[in-house]
Amino acid sequence: MIFDKEGSDLKCPACGCGAKLIDSKEIYGASHGLIWVCQNFPACDYRVSCKKGTATPAGELANEQLRELRKEIMNKIDHIQGFGYSQAEIWEDLRYKFNENLFKISELSEEECKEVLQYLIKKY
Repeated sequence: MIFDKEGSDLKCPACGCGAKLIDSKEIYGASHGLIWVCQNFPACDYRVSCKKGTATPAGELANEQLRELRKEIMNKIDHIQGFGYSQAEIWEDLRYKFNENLFKISELSEEECKEVLQYLIKKY
């Protein structure tokens, strides 16, 4: 998966609206950079962070459930590192397993997240 969308290209998978760029302070109470949200935010909670220091979305808009699955993958990778595997080894394994040159968690769908989690749990 190679994500090359601009924020203006984002469409909310829930309601079909476009996205708007806001300061993350509107969500978290403190600024952690820019974030793309559904134009219907806060009624529609789909959002995605930006690549560090830019207004470029880091992936697709995601609801809370998908964001939690993505966090769960990152937590699992951190846990696996505690058993002597390097982050580079884990990422290489995931790229090989899922046939992706650039494996980005922020681009995974809910089903893909579940598949990755099952794989990590089974293998490690």
